[in-house]
Amino acid sequence: MPFDERAFDMNDYFVLICIVFAYGFIYFMPKRFPLSVTLLLLLFSSTLASMLDNSIGGHIFDLYDIMDGPAYSIMDFVVYFMYAPFGYIFMYFYDLFRLKGILAVGYIALFSLLSAGFEWVCLKAGVFTYKDSYLIYYSFPIYLFSQSALVLFYKFITDQQKNVQHSSLGNDPE
Repeated sequence: MPFDERAFDMNDYFVLICIVFAYGFIYFMPKRFPLSVTLLLLLFSSTLASMLDNSIGGHIFDLYDIMDGPAYSIMDFVVYFMYAPFGYIFMYFYDLFRLKGILAVGYIALFSLLSAGFEWVCLKAGVFTYKDSYLIYYSFPIYLFSQSALVLFYKFITDQQKNVQHSSLGNDPE
């Protein structure tokens, strides 16, 4: 399927501005994670968003279009660069506040609401076009799932990092 960008309009500018702002925000935040963890969080966030969007908005369900319609364009690909920094920021504050238990659940729910709110802004900017009977309310459980998956992924990679550091110090329990 060829990349087909018919027009460069408001939704394209919106996505680019969001990307510049979000990555700029990350750049100026105090560094919290090693580079390897940062890159994995960015990659996982973008990949998970792409998989979910292509599942729900793709051929089988076809509940919404991204950017300028059903034809895949270069800006459809660029949109996934917008998801990565939001996942990083989500994990940054999760780690900063060392959330556990009910506070972690509340944080995930709150951030899922914020994510749905941002999706609504994207909807108004023309980044998404809902089809059939899809409503923004349906996105909330998807955000709950994706952010919970990101927390589990973060715990997995930080546990692996600790195991590698522990092993490299000669303290391998085996």
